[in-house]
Amino acid sequence: DMAALNSGSLNYLKATSRGVWAWPPMMFDNPVEKVETMLTAMRERAIIPECECFDTGIVRSLAMYEAVGLLNPRSYSASFVMGVASGMPADPKWLPLLLKELPQEALWQTIAIGRQDTTWPLLRRTAELGGNVRTGLEDTMYLPDGRRADTSGQLIEALVTVVREVGREPCTPAEARMML
Repeated sequence: DMAALNSGSLNYLKATSRGVWAWPPMMFDNPVEKVETMLTAMRERAIIPECECFDTGIVRSLAMYEAVGLLNPRSYSASFVMGVASGMPADPKWLPLLLKELPQEALWQTIAIGRQDTTWPLLRRTAELGGNVRTGLEDTMYLPDGRRADTSGQLIEALVTVVREVGREPCTPAEARMML
């Protein structure tokens, strides 16, 4: 039904407290030609692109992809991937600014990367603003209380609690397909 689409390039960097690289610097290399190839393959298979945006320039590129016909308006979901050291910070205050860059009716979500002190406030604010949320061990290993999660299921249960605390109800798979 849906597939991730890295929608732009990013230097993927992280420095340690000792002033050295945590890993060798690398590039998430996603030039427009690659994005176009992926979008064509998704369109041929009736797959909805989940446009992963690691930085603000990538968010802004979605409108340009629409303008040149690569993306069909309202037929994709924008994902703000926040918390990668060289990308957007996992700061809830950024959400209103990022939302200004999307069409008002756009589907969007936040993917919060990092520890519990940043990820959970960001996911809560996303739910409050009407966005979609996701979690799993790929994104964070920590539950809201700081304990390490053993499974993605534990993180999802905690996220369901957050979503309900802000007055929303998680979608069923059938409801999610209807939204898309």
